[in-house]
Amino acid sequence: MKINHRTRWGACLAVAALVMAGATSAQATLAGGTIDASDGNLIVDGAPDWANAGVDCTVPTYCGLDQPTGQTDDSFTQGTSEDTPVPVLDQGSIPPNKSDLTRFYAKIVTEANGKDYAYLAWERVQAPTGTTNMDFELNQSTQKSANNVTPVRTDGDILVKYDLSKGGTHPDISYSFWLTSLDSPKLPSGATSASTACEKNNSFPCWGKSIALTGAGIVEASINEQTVTDPIPPSNPRDLDPLTFGEAAINLTDSGIIPAGVCASIGQAYLKSRSSDSFTAALKDFVAPISVNFNKCGSIKIVKNTVGGNGTFGYGTSANLGLTGNTFSLTTVGNTANRTFADLFAGAYSFDETSMPTGWQFTSLTCANDSGKPASTWTVTGDQVTVNLVAQGAVTCTYTNTAQASLTVAKVTNPTPNTTASFGFTGPGGDTGTLKDGQSFTRSSLSPGQYVWTENDPTPTFDLTNVVCNDANSVGSVTARTATFNLEPGENVTCTFTNRQRGKIDVLKVDDDDPAVPLAGAVFTLYTDATPVGGTRGAEDTSTGVTCTTSAAGTCSFTNVVPGTYWVVETTTPAGHSTAADQQATVGAGGTVSLTFTNPREFKIIVLVCKNADNSLYPSTVTIDGQNKTSLATAPTGFTSADLCGLGGASYSPKGKGNHPGNVNIPQ
Repeated sequence: MKINHRTRWGACLAVAALVMAGATSAQATLAGGTIDASDGNLIVDGAPDWANAGVDCTVPTYCGLDQPTGQTDDSFTQGTSEDTPVPVLDQGSIPPNKSDLTRFYAKIVTEANGKDYAYLAWERVQAPTGTTNMDFELNQSTQKSANNVTPVRTDGDILVKYDLSKGGTHPDISYSFWLTSLDSPKLPSGATSASTACEKNNSFPCWGKSIALTGAGIVEASINEQTVTDPIPPSNPRDLDPLTFGEAAINLTDSGIIPAGVCASIGQAYLKSRSSDSFTAALKDFVAPISVNFNKCGSIKIVKNTVGGNGTFGYGTSANLGLTGNTFSLTTVGNTANRTFADLFAGAYSFDETSMPTGWQFTSLTCANDSGKPASTWTVTGDQVTVNLVAQGAVTCTYTNTAQASLTVAKVTNPTPNTTASFGFTGPGGDTGTLKDGQSFTRSSLSPGQYVWTENDPTPTFDLTNVVCNDANSVGSVTARTATFNLEPGENVTCTFTNRQRGKIDVLKVDDDDPAVPLAGAVFTLYTDATPVGGTRGAEDTSTGVTCTTSAAGTCSFTNVVPGTYWVVETTTPAGHSTAADQQATVGAGGTVSLTFTNPREFKIIVLVCKNADNSLYPSTVTIDGQNKTSLATAPTGFTSADLCGLGGASYSPKGKGNHPGNVNIPQ
């Protein structure tokens, strides 16, 4: 036990009693505290101390390091005092004396007893030749002031003064609040002006009247009276000369600095040294601010994220949030919005999403503890959450809503308009629809995803020729007769099915001698047109009826002909007529092509060669239209040569044998 090397502030009689009773360091620790500030060292020697408080200057955590002594060391200058709103900074002006700092420690926490404690410690280069005057400034804001180093001061910021008289070993600890006006909540009782409210200044802003901390259980403070070891990195372990390390522990709750039941926050802390015990003395060295992240109360942040657009969403809350009607709303901009409920005491707080715009759906609700904050818990059921907030906890709950999508199936026919043909469609889950030319149907309030609509087989008079969607991710398939809608959040996609009507070829077969006479029984076959279009006959067309046969009226038709170019070929010709030439037909969508085939009658030419002497048949070679024929040599049964030779009609009697005009050759 190192009682002779400790310095305790306050309650001297009680300390003496402890010493006489053989008190240990653990017994001397501030009641409810977890860092022993009564022993003037950092090691664990019977009670928790800085060595096991989670301090690490390399991160830093609860620790600030000063710039090395010399020309790069930063300091205050130009007569900066504690009341200077924005301290003036300089470099290299601090000699290695009592005011030259090396590092400081600051930890502000709520302990297991529910009370708030500040643990503060400083280290300097060498022992003093005069008074020791260290000030810890505890700022609510983390925003940098105009000097770009120290924080902007906020009404209610705290200044803790650690003063030690020349040669003394009993520190005096006091505190002040930063005041900005007579309306400050921290204004000293009875103050009516700046001069009666401020410690030294006669105008606002200023540090308020200094209040000494006294009493057992309120404060502990000490300075090392002998060499001690600092085990905290970096450069550890390090020996600290006597009177170069000082520490204090303050019960912020019982002292009234942060009263019970009051929310308070401290964002940053930094250390500075004064040249003398006068409050108006010039400030010397300082160690730049570190984050302490203390918040007496917790917070809950509700984040609204939207996918596929923006909107206004309503929420209901538990009554303990104190909102009018226990409701609030969030309107997203750029797909996000948020609201933070700060200064919340530990307890259960509930939220649920009560309304959303038409065309939206709730997607998810997740919560997370903010990094570095005490862990709270929560229960999520659908869009309702109850957060069990712990002291100083910070929870972020994120609601995500997705804009619903819609799809439209549209129908176009070629040719258009067509008000008679109907087309059936089948969609997901057995959903159906029927459309005519120019019509459409829409399915709304759909979750983003893939949807497939299929056109049922139409009447044979139409063919599906195109499916076009106005979205790069949605596709149509003529082969599968489908439109596949890939709907994104908030997207409206239209897919148009185009059907082309088939055509018709009407055939009329007539006699060439009398066009009014129809010819029945003629068979016509339909052939595709060979490439290029308008060229030669291709294969028989199998898309429709291959043949048609003329009726008694001399007509027949090819129906349901897919638009295109064809050849109509007479493949069976009525007796007594010659076959008509092939004809080409170009059939348009829904069009009718009429073709007339005129067939010439066929005639027989009978040539008889007779001997005039006895009217007997004489076989001879006859050439007609390039064909050689032999005239009759004998009369058919039932006829005589004389009968045939005596027929009337055109006759010619040459005078002898040999070739005669008309290509009749009477042999020699």
